[in-house]
Order: sequence, then C-alpha cells, then structure tokens
Amino acid sequence: MIQDSSFKKEFEFEKTLSEYKRVKIICYLLAIGMVVSILNNYLDFLDLQKFFKYKTSGYAIIIWVFFFLNYELIFLFLLRRYIKNKLSINDHVKLAHTLIEIVFPGILMFMLTIIEERAVYLDAPYFLTYFLLIAISSLQLNFRISFFLGIVAALQYSALTYYIYNYIIPANDIKSHMPIASYYVRAVMMLFTGAASGMIATEINNRVQNSFKQLVEKQKIINLFGQQVSREIVDEIIQRKDELDVKRVNATIMFLDIRNFSTYAETKDPQEIIEFQNNIFDPLIEIISKHKGLVNQFLGDGFMASFGIPLQTSNHEQNAFNAGLEIINKIKVLAEVGVIPITRVGIGIHSGEVITGNIGNDIRKQYSIAGTTVITAARLEQLNKEYRTQYLVTREFLNKININGQAVESLGDVSIKGFEKPVEVMCVKV
Repeated sequence: MIQDSSFKKEFEFEKTLSEYKRVKIICYLLAIGMVVSILNNYLDFLDLQKFFKYKTSGYAIIIWVFFFLNYELIFLFLLRRYIKNKLSINDHVKLAHTLIEIVFPGILMFMLTIIEERAVYLDAPYFLTYFLLIAISSLQLNFRISFFLGIVAALQYSALTYYIYNYIIPANDIKSHMPIASYYVRAVMMLFTGAASGMIATEINNRVQNSFKQLVEKQKIINLFGQQVSREIVDEIIQRKDELDVKRVNATIMFLDIRNFSTYAETKDPQEIIEFQNNIFDPLIEIISKHKGLVNQFLGDGFMASFGIPLQTSNHEQNAFNAGLEIINKIKVLAEVGVIPITRVGIGIHSGEVITGNIGNDIRKQYSIAGTTVITAARLEQLNKEYRTQYLVTREFLNKININGQAVESLGDVSIKGFEKPVEVMCVKV
C-alpha cells in the first residue's frame, strides 16, 4: 500500500510535468503565430491581406492570438509554481483549463465570420487548431479530458456550421456551397479524434501502471527470497502468483552443513572466515540454481534448500539428488585446487508433503516451508555426524529416483527424534 501510494504521487507529478510541456508547446506555437500575424498584417509577405474583406480582420486575429497566448502563459506560470513546490495539479483543473483552450478556435472563427459575413471560415485553416489541441491532449493521459475536448470541438464547429448556413449564406446561394452534411461529418471526425486521443492516453496510462505493478511484484519476490532467486525464476513466479499461496505441495528438501566449521573459525580472523564461506557457498548456490532449486536460508555454517517449490516441477527429487552429488564433487575440486582447505560436509535429503506460504507482515515477510519432510531432512543431515558420512537420504526418497549406478548402502532402520516409526536410512557413497 505504501509503494502504491508513493507511485501514485510520483505518477501524478509526472503527469503535471507532462502538462507543463504540453502548455509550453502551445505557447511556442502561439508566440510564432503572434509574430507571423503582426508582420503579415503590416508587410503582407504571405499575400493574405487580399483574402480579408476588412482590415479589422487582421487585427482581430492579432488580438485573438494575444489573449490566447496570455491565457496559456498564466497557466504555464501556475504549473511552474506547482512543479517548483513538488505538487501535482488536479485533473479537474486540467479539464477546466483544456475546455477553455478548445473554445478559443471557435471564438476566432465566429468572430471572423461575424466581421466579414462570409462562409469561408468553415474551411479556413483555423479549424485545424481543434485537431491540434485534441491530439496533444493525449499527453495528459486522461481519456475523459481528450473525449470532452472532442465533444466541445464538435459542438462548436456544428454550431458555427448551423449559424453560417442559416444566417450568413443567402437562401438562394445555398446550392453553390458544399452540402451542410459535409461539415457535420467534419464535426463528427473531431469527436472521433477526441475518442482516439483518449484511448491512446488510456493505453499509455495502463502500460505505465502495469509496468509499475510488475516491478512491485518483482520486488516482493526479491524481498521474500533475497538474492538466491534467478531473474528467470522471479519472472516465472510473477506470472504464476498463486505459487506463493499457503498450500500443501510435494517437494524435496536438502540440508547441508560444513563439518568442523566452529573449530576452523576459532583459529581464523573474520576476513578469512568470510572468504572461506564465500568461496564454498558461491559455487554451491550456483549448483542448487542449476538444478532448479532454491536456497531458502543460510544457517551459519550451512543452508536449507528446496526443490519443486515455489515453482513446482515433476522431477524435483532427481534434481535434488543430482545437486547433492555435484556439491560433493565440487567441494573436492575446490580443495584440490587450493581454493578452500580439505572440507567435509553433511547432506540430508528427503521428499514428501510440505506446507508453504508467506509469514510476517508488510514490513517483513518470509517464504516459510514446514512439515515432517523438512524435519526428516534436517535429522538426516545431523545423522551424518553419527555415521561419519556425508550424504544421507531415506529409502522412500531413493525409490523415487534413478541413481544411475551411484553406489548406495542401507544403514538400516533408524529411529529419528520426533517420529514414532523408524526410517530406513540410505548412505550415498561419495
């Protein structure tokens, strides 16, 4: 909720910046129009003076541009104040401002039509201002604003059309002009342009919102699993959100412990201890990830890993078994090349039903795994000390996988603390 509200605030401020740019574009265009109108009114370099019936029409255009520009400059100043104070402008204010903007082209065309008493201003380029204002309204990322602009523009143009055909054009001269319906069609196109701009604004808005939601979901996954999750797993979990719900699932659990780590740590300084842990855990984490597993938590001199959760796979038992073998071999190689001293570990693996889900609150959550399967795997890891072995699993687990010729030996039925029935323990010869 905190992230959502923070994003909404930032997004609204970005929309205010976008509105500032939109108004700035209009100001530049009006300023250019102002200069061109003044120069042309006196120099007539565009050869437009002969188009006007009266000299006052040129002055009317200059006055219109002047008021339109000053109105936009006032609003631009207001937006600058908002931005300077890190404030967002209300959508209702933007709507009111934009609706006032769209009235200006209508004022100009009505004004010129009344002054000159001619129908030509229905086709004069000034009506294109409607389409320009509607088009750039998509920068406001608000369907309602763009659509309302289309409605107001269409109504104004329709009103001007009606006025000209009923009060300006003589009844006996109607047939020499374009059919009135053609101008109403143009008004309808303004309405459609407003709807289209609104849909574009909505699409951009939705894409931004969806991108943020995906980032939030990804951050939630990272917060739950720390840095032990690959980018691919994070993306897949986001697509399959139900995988994080509280549920009972079949999975494989591995516990690993570095033997005699306390004795080693007593004779080393902190830097050497951390270096040793990094040298051994870095490649082991890669092996777990390679076999589609996840290191859920570090336990000082060891870790707990899971296979088949949070993303369920059909061969999680085989993946866990192969990962265990590769871990033992990797540790031997690291010792042989001198990266770490000769090191023994204890691995316990068991598979079965576990209970998974998120525990905690909005400030701190953890992906929890519980059940007898977890306890059994932990007990097997501890039994390695008693039997002086490195890799123990249960007969039940072994029956689910293909050992591919790997030597295994039964240690018989062993009573495990916390369980009434003994469990047949199997030693993987490594």
